[in-house]
Amino acid sequence: MGVASNMPLVINGERIEDDEIAREAQSLQRSFEQMPPEIRETRGLDAEQFERNLWDWSKENVIERVLLSQEADKDTEPVPPEEIDEVLEEIKKRHGGSQQFSLSRDENEIRQDIETRVRLDRLIGEVTKNVKPPRNKELADFYRKNKNDFAVPEQVRAAHIVKNVDDKTDEATAREAIRKAEEEIERGVPFEEVADRHSDCPGNGGDLGYFTRGQMVDEFDEVVFNMEPGSRSTVFRTPFGFHIAKLHDKKHAQMRNLQEAGDDIREELLRRKRTKAVEDFVDRLKSRAAIQEIVTAEATNFAIK
Repeated sequence: MGVASNMPLVINGERIEDDEIAREAQSLQRSFEQMPPEIRETRGLDAEQFERNLWDWSKENVIERVLLSQEADKDTEPVPPEEIDEVLEEIKKRHGGSQQFSLSRDENEIRQDIETRVRLDRLIGEVTKNVKPPRNKELADFYRKNKNDFAVPEQVRAAHIVKNVDDKTDEATAREAIRKAEEEIERGVPFEEVADRHSDCPGNGGDLGYFTRGQMVDEFDEVVFNMEPGSRSTVFRTPFGFHIAKLHDKKHAQMRNLQEAGDDIREELLRRKRTKAVEDFVDRLKSRAAIQEIVTAEATNFAIK
């Protein structure tokens, strides 16, 4: 993907090298590649359009991030050291604790980044503090316009006993093992007890919880979605091996009403209002900012992998 390089920015006197924009472009590209096709379609994006606009979008993201950071740095209220310590400890925990935590940069630099993040959070909080929660009419209007989004597909709650067929267990061995498990159930041993003793996926009586079509392999769905609550299947085969399933419960497809969906809608509308408040604030910062793109003699093209 060809994009212009060696074209740094100067934002209110702060020089931003083009490799920062390149990193943002790489991040956006990864996000785009991981985005489900239906989400791309909803957002009106295709690969050609994305490639055509990637560098400009990345540059805008960097500009907005720098402007917010510059504004946050004007905050003169000290950040308590214990607040920074708490965040740093959380980071270390996510990386396996202090001994396993390998710092790629000097710890003082990381603490500075944390302080900047705290100041930025303060700024966002200040910008959005007057955003009012959506009114009931807004909730109702959103529900009416997006009613299909609140459809709840059919769900089942099933348990299973599985004997896998793999490089450790051949077909005949797995079939014999599942047959013995089935015989125990037919003698009156509780399904859950048999599952915990014999299944290759033991624990919790083999309970898989609630799931919708498509979360399991087709062969499994075909059996359990055609069962009635309380019933048990015979032995059946999937790509994983041999199974016996028990259906605990079935919830038919339904539509969530406004009352049921109200909290989710309220949260989404409030998120959108806060996002809009921040976008308007950034637009005001941008309108009075001095932003210059420097075209150097070394400007060339390079490929984002």
